[in-house]
Amino acid sequence: MQHADRLKAIGERLRRAYHAEKVILYGSCASGRATEDSDIDLLVIAPSSERFFDRMATVLRLIRDLRRGLPVSPIVLSPEELAERQKRNDPFIREILDTGVAL
Repeated sequence: MQHADRLKAIGERLRRAYHAEKVILYGSCASGRATEDSDIDLLVIAPSSERFFDRMATVLRLIRDLRRGLPVSPIVLSPEELAERQKRNDPFIREILDTGVAL
């Protein structure tokens, strides 16, 4: 499976299995500046009652077969957490939403 196809499949899997509302690729992979050492940065927006770090572990487990060999680094926020960070005008979140690529 090609790199782009795997990313698309990751987005589809997270929407289906994790009920993600959005999966956004950001960072060097989204901007076309990735090198072979770059990781794949994902912002996943999904309702969750899990603790912050447990969410990341769950996402990585759900996409284990699709990410084989790909260094995926997810950040998982609930829709409410995203809204709060947007309300605070968080520059990190603003950059992701402005320049990221929806999967």
